[in-house]
Amino acid sequence: MLDGLGTKVAPVEPVLRDFNGLTMRRIALVELGNSPQAMPYTERKVDRGAVFFWDAGKRVYELVDSTGKAYVMQALCIGVDPKISEAVLPSLGSRLAVPEGWSYRTRLLDEELVVDTTSTMATVLQDEFENSYTLPY
Repeated sequence: MLDGLGTKVAPVEPVLRDFNGLTMRRIALVELGNSPQAMPYTERKVDRGAVFFWDAGKRVYELVDSTGKAYVMQALCIGVDPKISEAVLPSLGSRLAVPEGWSYRTRLLDEELVVDTTSTMATVLQDEFENSYTLPY
């Protein structure tokens, strides 16, 4: 999961909303297209205008599609399985129903991984536990 998050390139007026007394700030827009329902392993474009960092020497968790594209986990979700934690991520692959030709892997980074989406749309997807992954290139 992320070790750091950079800011947007240009300051923007924050969009704030109140949810039962909890004020939230919008940080990204997700293009849902014609399929707004959650669909695991389906790419979505996100306008987040941010830079994500994973430190060298850190363990990352990746989904690899049938063409070899590797999506790195950016966020762990406890909404589907409240018992999921970072400690179980090395073995998460055995619980995933990945599409044919896909795989789940873990590795240690030799160097810092930087995903810069300040001038492009981010490509993200989720697994069936709603963990989020981003395409680093």
